[in-house]
Amino acid sequence: MVSDDRASSRRALLTGTGTALAGGALVLAGCGSVATGDSAAKKSSVQLDHQDIEILERALELERRTVAAYIACIPLLTRPQRKAFRQFLNEEFQHTGELASLITAAGSTPPPRADSYPIGHPTDGPAALAVIHSLEALQISSYLEWIPRLSTGPVRAAVASVLTVDAQHLTMCRVLQGQDPVPGPFVTGSS
Repeated sequence: MVSDDRASSRRALLTGTGTALAGGALVLAGCGSVATGDSAAKKSSVQLDHQDIEILERALELERRTVAAYIACIPLLTRPQRKAFRQFLNEEFQHTGELASLITAAGSTPPPRADSYPIGHPTDGPAALAVIHSLEALQISSYLEWIPRLSTGPVRAAVASVLTVDAQHLTMCRVLQGQDPVPGPFVTGSS
């Protein structure tokens, strides 16, 4: 059990305005690649069933939508925010590549990209953060639903790795929006 003092001190660390963006560099260092998934795609000799491929295709479309949102929203952010969110965009690109690799390794073909994705029409930084926040939260809640339904451990681990990086992105969005970065003891994807 964690004492209230320790929980409060963690929240104070994460919400400290003076250290939030400086600490962003440290958070970015922790937002690693999804190499776990690469190895799952290369080492997995287990055939994925139809449900697995459907889940991975849905996850890929959601990641592509999030990439589109980052591309549209980054110019609306402040200079320090743009730097951090470009790194997040790079990680979202890695996620799309990872999911496409898993689909290909299963002997299927990733679905083509859509011409456009519904992301709303943000016109300023706060609206841009809200769009990204909502999509990162949607990714997390979707992955939490999908992971237990995947049939093989290596693929579950790869998708869980993507989820952890998205949870870090959501935490930074919450900090920049002046919200509690860790509103509960478990990652749920709820706003």
